[in-house]
Amino acid sequence: MIRRDDFISLRYEVEEAINEAFDYAKNHEKNENDYILFLSRSYYYKDDSIKGYSPWQFDRSSDELYDRHRVDFLLSYLNQQYNFQTENSADSKFSLTIEFMIYCQIWESKHNLYNLKKLADLCDSKDYSWNIDDGKNSKAIFIKNNILNSFQKHNLKLYELMKKAYSSQLRNAFSHSLFNFGIKGHNLYLENYDGRSANIEFLSYDDWTIRFLTSTLIQNCYHNKFSSEIESLEDGKEYEVIMEYNGEEENGIMSYDRERRRFNGRIK
Repeated sequence: MIRRDDFISLRYEVEEAINEAFDYAKNHEKNENDYILFLSRSYYYKDDSIKGYSPWQFDRSSDELYDRHRVDFLLSYLNQQYNFQTENSADSKFSLTIEFMIYCQIWESKHNLYNLKKLADLCDSKDYSWNIDDGKNSKAIFIKNNILNSFQKHNLKLYELMKKAYSSQLRNAFSHSLFNFGIKGHNLYLENYDGRSANIEFLSYDDWTIRFLTSTLIQNCYHNKFSSEIESLEDGKEYEVIMEYNGEEENGIMSYDRERRRFNGRIK
């Protein structure tokens, strides 16, 4: 459960943190207009090189289309469950179980995690991440080493929010059905508790709601900010970009077509 005023305050806190991270990334890019590569979702597709095409792909807006259903589902659930027709939200075992599923999808999603890593790389003034390989590392290690450490190093508010929201123990418990609501049904008990690395024995429904909403608002506010940054670009303006990946380096020209809502690019 959460009160309406507390929800509004949390939403404002997340929006402020997302805006801060985007502004920091924009101002600390390694090469001029790496931020444009980030917004265009540009990527390096080595199979195209084998086929005789350029491996440098300047627009991957299809990612947004692939994620559209998940984004719409999340918004629909939030609008239904947290519409505050009364002063407080209401919890049930049914709604909580749906939230556990949503939580896992958010923190298991490669789209979400790769987006956050690209943002973190810009904050670190690293080369633009044309391709991301998470290797065989666990999600927890990937998030800590590639995302959280960066946001913490630059004292960004998003670090504290993600730290508060994300727990690999919770994700694992929900993924493997290692949870229950107890005899009285007033708390969420985690059956993978071991008192060491998995040190959450139980959560109140109110504590869970904060973790869940922080996670969903991070995804939602990121999506909104990313879209608004694209739409703020001047229609047809050309940006010179440096493409560095896999030992190759090229210079390119990019622009945004507002009518088609697509990025265009070419090798310089």
